[in-house]
Amino acid sequence: MHYMKLIAIIFLLVFVDSAYANSASQAAVSYFDALKKKDFDSAATYFDPNALHDFRETMGFVSEVPDNGPNSFINVFFGPNATKESVLKLTDSEFFSAFLKAVMTQAEARGGINFNGMEVLGEVMEGSALSHVVTRNKVSVGEVEVEAMEVVSFRLVGKEWKALMSAKMKGIANQIRAAINQRK
Repeated sequence: MHYMKLIAIIFLLVFVDSAYANSASQAAVSYFDALKKKDFDSAATYFDPNALHDFRETMGFVSEVPDNGPNSFINVFFGPNATKESVLKLTDSEFFSAFLKAVMTQAEARGGINFNGMEVLGEVMEGSALSHVVTRNKVSVGEVEVEAMEVVSFRLVGKEWKALMSAKMKGIANQIRAAINQRK
């Protein structure tokens, strides 16, 4: 009888732990931890592959931007050794990771960006495969500290919760496109 209770407790602990690890809330926490560690390759893995593909499509203008010198768009956003050809060969995940790293590097150059904390306030299911995680994020840029509420949407892909691209991220791509078009 004692062994049965022990087995039941172990089963519950394992089940609860694996259920939490497979929740959209846990995916949000893991994504934030990857950003905090500046592990952008890992951060990209928390996104829905379709969302990464759509983001890359939105950034399709990259192949049309002049590739001239160390301050070209390609070099600023994909690294000093990047070329149009090398960027076109990146997977969607690598493309997003490189872009995210460049954006964060530019923020660092303007006083540094620190992810000071993220608290999951709740999770709202929309059907069985879509979840919206409400978070309170604390970020500082230089000496300015910002606290903001965010809603991050996740889709169940296979057995993993994957983030969808926010309108803000899509907006960044459109702002870059507009800035490039103004320079032409």
